[in-house]
Amino acid sequence: MAHRVLGTVAGMSWMRPITAVLAVAALVLAACDADAPPDDPPAPEAPDDDERAEPDAPEPEPAEPDVEPDPPERTRERDPRLDVAVTLTEVATMDSPTAGAVGPDGTIYLAERGGTVHPLTDDGLGEPVVDVSGRTTVDGERGLLGLAFAADGSELYLSLTDTAGDTVLSAVAVEDGEVVADDERTVFTLEQPYANHNGGDVTVGPDGLLYLGLGDGGGGGDPLAAGQDRSTPLGALLRIDPQGDEPYAVPPDNPFVADEGAADEIYAYGLRNPWRFSFDRETGDLWIADVGQDAREEVNLLPLEEAAGANFGWNLMEGTREFAGPEPDDHVPPIYEYETGGPEGCAITGGFVYTGEAIDELYGAYVYADYCNGLLRGLVVDDGEVVEQADLGVDGGQVVSFVEDADGELYVLDLGGSVYRLDPA
Repeated sequence: MAHRVLGTVAGMSWMRPITAVLAVAALVLAACDADAPPDDPPAPEAPDDDERAEPDAPEPEPAEPDVEPDPPERTRERDPRLDVAVTLTEVATMDSPTAGAVGPDGTIYLAERGGTVHPLTDDGLGEPVVDVSGRTTVDGERGLLGLAFAADGSELYLSLTDTAGDTVLSAVAVEDGEVVADDERTVFTLEQPYANHNGGDVTVGPDGLLYLGLGDGGGGGDPLAAGQDRSTPLGALLRIDPQGDEPYAVPPDNPFVADEGAADEIYAYGLRNPWRFSFDRETGDLWIADVGQDAREEVNLLPLEEAAGANFGWNLMEGTREFAGPEPDDHVPPIYEYETGGPEGCAITGGFVYTGEAIDELYGAYVYADYCNGLLRGLVVDDGEVVEQADLGVDGGQVVSFVEDADGELYVLDLGGSVYRLDPA
């Protein structure tokens, strides 16, 4: 059954609480452990140890998306090196940037956590084109958390938490490349039980459908046991068609549509707090960075079609480590993990596979960071195995997100206020 207006819970923890890790706008990522370092990427202070009315109208058959699902052919051979010299160039400053997306004309739009959306111009940050500051809150790990444009450029999707702390996905009309702020509709809502682990990342996949990442509902250790519960959208990656019906359609090939009691929107599950996921623009592969509890930060990688129905393990597993029970038979282990609170950081922030031309040596490497550490890092994967991983020698501060522009170049968002472009040194 499609959850048109969902009354459930979904928390997000961008960071584990850590005494004095972040002084930025009360953005201390909620941790599962008061003594653990901040855990989930960008989030305001919220301790980790806290503790669906269907429309009456009949549902029409969901429409198939009008978008070509096959990714473009690669034009270069991938042989990335992580010893390349790179630098970060500051291109703008904001109060507290959280997300970004590329508009129909190639313009980058950036979200302020407080609720405004701005174009990035040659002169820096432009005036806001959307302002939902009166409808969101920035306590806990909340705020305006994600942006995405429809595949046909006709809508801008906003992922935010409302003043009650609940998840709201809305669509703002785009006409002739211009955002029409007063033409907005609600697509999806979901109650949140805690102020952390809300997830909130949103992006359009190579199939033209909209993907929304949600955390397990918050608290420490998944007290709701949402990660392995397919009846709730919590702890899952959702896949919907916002233009296929009102307010949205569920793709008929979603993996659990035929399962009685399962949330039709779920595409993959077993996630704690997927803090940034992305699609390789040349292969369509799905990358998910999942913030750990107190032991493992993980990177998950699957071809998009193989991700349908995938169980990434939480809360039975934290990375490759058993957490609340034995490893499930269908567990998809991470392709890479590192110790929470170790030298690599304590709250992973997912990025993108670099496909730009400015840094040829980096072409094909997955670039990511950690909110607590700040150093940009790279992974090189060959035949499903990590063959190289290293830091790239540049510090992005409180890295809360990455943005991929129309040419495949990467931008880094520092929750402390800076917007950087990744450039060759």
